[in-house]
Amino acid sequence: MYFDDTDRIMVIDQDHMIEKIYDLIHQIHKSWSFVQKQQHLDFSHVKHIHFAALIPHVNTIDILQVMMTESCSVGITVQENRNLPLWCQGKDYLLLLVVDQNNAEEMEGLLEQGINKECSIFILFSDHKLKNNIITKSIDHWVLPDHKFDRTTVGFDTFILYGILHKLGLAQDISREISNLKSNLEATIQHLDVNVPSALNPAKRLAGQMVGRWVKIIAGGVMLPIANRWSDQINQSAKTLSSFENIYHLAYCSLSGFYNPDKVAQQSMVVFLKSGINNQKIERMVDRAKEELMCNGIGTDSYSARGEDLLSQIWTAILFGDFLAYYLAIAYECDPTPIATLG
Repeated sequence: MYFDDTDRIMVIDQDHMIEKIYDLIHQIHKSWSFVQKQQHLDFSHVKHIHFAALIPHVNTIDILQVMMTESCSVGITVQENRNLPLWCQGKDYLLLLVVDQNNAEEMEGLLEQGINKECSIFILFSDHKLKNNIITKSIDHWVLPDHKFDRTTVGFDTFILYGILHKLGLAQDISREISNLKSNLEATIQHLDVNVPSALNPAKRLAGQMVGRWVKIIAGGVMLPIANRWSDQINQSAKTLSSFENIYHLAYCSLSGFYNPDKVAQQSMVVFLKSGINNQKIERMVDRAKEELMCNGIGTDSYSARGEDLLSQIWTAILFGDFLAYYLAIAYECDPTPIATLG
């Protein structure tokens, strides 16, 4: 493994994924600066938010929902096909369209349906060209300065979406929390940086334990979407098998499935994500599951979210997972940037 050979790391990391990981703080600052320049709108009558066009990045919405657990009581769903659900009708339902180069035609169809159903509507455009191609008269919208949504922009994307809901009167202002978050993210980078040796770098150590093993990330409550993010990044960056699971599903359904076949079981690595913000039932279940697997020869480890508040715990955990997946990619000597898709 080349965790402490920075020259070798740069050879493997041909597209400089590490710079995109470091960029998380700047992404959050950039997105929130954009949000603060936008005017407030009154959508406080909305009872439910229906997001469209984010199916490849549903995890972003899951993270957003966890961020809003302390500041928003409206329901959130994500569009799954070309037709709005029957119940999405009337001003109480906000249709939030996210339009980029890949989905403009589909979004036009959903926009027409939303107008016909008399929904409240808000549109986020990834650039000005798209905005000019879709009629937006009397429809509130924001236009980003030529943005591309992908897995490396999760900080910008999530805080832009939160910012929309804040400016619509559906979520609280988190400006003060963001200042604290920046400090916590800076401290996290100092501990996980490429130049920090493996003996002192927890992300490198955990990545080393995962080499040659089937990986599963287990979590519940506020950490569940972070487990999803970790697993996705391990899949895409390290090009290795990984999955995530809700602790309740593990406890009541899949616990017995860890033991056979023997060779696979012995080559597994199960990581449990913990948070002091979760209720005690979830945390006790996580501890019991880890002990059960460990006592039966399954490789286990745990990660406890850092930070004094929910926002810091979410985003320092996401940052840790991105570093972890990056170092695992380095261990497998594969460029972490390219990913396989079915188009």
